[in-house]
Amino acid sequence: MNNLQEEQFSNSKYIKPKRYTYIGKDNKKYTWDFIEALDSVSVFLYHTQKDSFVFVKQFRIPLWDYQKRNNLNLDEIGFSIELCSGLVDKNLSLEEIAKEECIEELGYAPKLVEKIGEFYTGFGSGVSRQFLFYAEISEGDKIGHGGGIDGEDIQAVWIKRKDFEQFSKENPIKTPLLEYAYLWFKGKN
Repeated sequence: MNNLQEEQFSNSKYIKPKRYTYIGKDNKKYTWDFIEALDSVSVFLYHTQKDSFVFVKQFRIPLWDYQKRNNLNLDEIGFSIELCSGLVDKNLSLEEIAKEECIEELGYAPKLVEKIGEFYTGFGSGVSRQFLFYAEISEGDKIGHGGGIDGEDIQAVWIKRKDFEQFSKENPIKTPLLEYAYLWFKGKN
């Protein structure tokens, strides 16, 4: 990332700051600040020929800011390992958005995505739903280079199925959904 600088926040098509006031049980007035955010989809990808999971590694400015403010001494600040994911911001079905994200981020077009579940996140800071899918891919599904769009710089992370648990122990900067998806996969197989 070049020329990273904080700017005054004015408006966004992705989030909307909100504030509510209320009277508590003790008859005192309280305030709660949060953000209204878009829902998202995530896909746990398994490459059948390589017997590997495919994740994405990308720079996340909020993570960078958090690590910097808290003086976390890491080799690479701001980078996370995540499931292939995207916002529900198009007039498409959730399955279509999930497939589109796989193409944009990793260059693979899964033939089928299976819904694992849906979850609510951010209860205190802003609630949104996250829809979790599973897809199997092979080299026959490769149709592009991936890497993301609109300024994203996404790298594929390949983890052999037999190495996932060790990988998970060694990499603390990952989403809990990644762990959940792996446990689901393990229970399925």
